[in-house]
Amino acid sequence: MIQEDRKLWKLILLTIPTFGIYNIYFWFQFTRDLNDMNREDRRIKNYILVWCLSILTLGIYRWVWLFYLADRIQVTGERMGIRIRPGGGTVLAWKLFGSFLFIGPFVADYYVIRNMNYLAKEYNLTIKKKTKVIKN
Repeated sequence: MIQEDRKLWKLILLTIPTFGIYNIYFWFQFTRDLNDMNREDRRIKNYILVWCLSILTLGIYRWVWLFYLADRIQVTGERMGIRIRPGGGTVLAWKLFGSFLFIGPFVADYYVIRNMNYLAKEYNLTIKKKTKVIKN
């Protein structure tokens, strides 16, 4: 089962006292779940690798990764017959230009988390429908 109840407020509140360790764990699990839903398709890079590359590129790589993450969620939704909005471009715009408003990065993360939760619920329902229970 894919986790379908991720919360932005929990990410923010647990990242602060753990000095960012929960943030790494959260996005690692997030990408793992998305990759589980996309076994045959392109896979999103492991977040630990993204984190390391972001340090080397002064955070730019994480923006690129976030665009691909939001885009992959949208493509997965379309493959399942679900309309996912907003797409990667809007999420990236909130992350980049919304930074001047301070709230923009939170809005971008909210959209990604909300869309993933919606996608995970639909995916889990699809899996339950396809699975037959055998009674003895």
